[in-house]
Amino acid sequence: MPYTKEQLKNNENYERAIEAARREQINTFVKDERDFVASGSNPAAAGTLRMKTGEFVSIPEIENDPAQKIVIKNETYYVTEDADKFVDKDIKELLNNDPVTQLTVSEFFDEYEKLRDTISAEGDRDSHRYIVETSKTYINTEDDEVQKLKKRLQDEIERLVAIQAKLQATIQEQEDAAALDGKFAEYEAEIFSRYRNTTVAYTRAEWDDKGGPEASETNGHPKLRFTRHPLGNHKGKSHTEQHVKVTYYGRYRKKNRKLRRGNGPVVFSVEAVGDPTMTYDWIDAKTGISMKQHEKADRLRGVDTATLTIEQAGRYKNGFGPTLQCKIIDASGEVLSQKCEISRRSVNAGS
Repeated sequence: MPYTKEQLKNNENYERAIEAARREQINTFVKDERDFVASGSNPAAAGTLRMKTGEFVSIPEIENDPAQKIVIKNETYYVTEDADKFVDKDIKELLNNDPVTQLTVSEFFDEYEKLRDTISAEGDRDSHRYIVETSKTYINTEDDEVQKLKKRLQDEIERLVAIQAKLQATIQEQEDAAALDGKFAEYEAEIFSRYRNTTVAYTRAEWDDKGGPEASETNGHPKLRFTRHPLGNHKGKSHTEQHVKVTYYGRYRKKNRKLRRGNGPVVFSVEAVGDPTMTYDWIDAKTGISMKQHEKADRLRGVDTATLTIEQAGRYKNGFGPTLQCKIIDASGEVLSQKCEISRRSVNAGS
């Protein structure tokens, strides 16, 4: 078993072996030095005694030997005027005296485990809240139920927005309608106050259809009225008579006397204005019944027009001489004309 260093310190045989090796080394060095001098070389030129690995070998017994000395050059450096030509003074990089070591993911979590109990719960940055909120941008933290709830909430929001838009449109329509109602009321009032004798206001639908015109005598319907009351005459003659007479002649009994040539038929006409719905109806002035329902209606033509034609019988006894009126009707009401009539007369004559 080999000796330890402590055991060798007091071992006499080991000390003698070391001393013998040391003397042999010195003798070898002295011999080499003598041979070097004998060759005529300058002892100062000898190199410093060193081991193969470069370490300096110090031998106390020959400490004055040149090989035991280390020569250091005494050199002085100074900057000449031309130094700028050779010295690059541009800064190429800066020394980082406080380099930051980038942690790996594993190292980061190791550090987090050490510090998590000391990190604040809330805060803008150095807090658990910051870690949670930042992590949400990288992962989907919502489960299916949360996503369904958000979808329902979004759908409800869109439904309410649509209802609000529809309600707003309805309100706007009502406001617009109210404004038009006001304009139409002004139109009606002005027609009545300024043109009541000649013009009737349009209905609301007509007024809207015509673009809401301003009140004027022509922006409305003519007021229902006769511009000429009934006048008539025998057929072929001008309508100038309110009372038309029909002549029968003969020398025999009155009832059998014949209608004079040119006395039949009798025609009456009127002229009137009103709205587009205006109609005519000739009536019996004594009874107020429409001539359409008269017992001799078969002798009448144009009962519902502005011109009424009454056929006359060929014999006096069958003659027809009523008192008539024309009734005109439109959306505003009805108006009766003045009366007109037909009378028979008998002439005792041969022709």
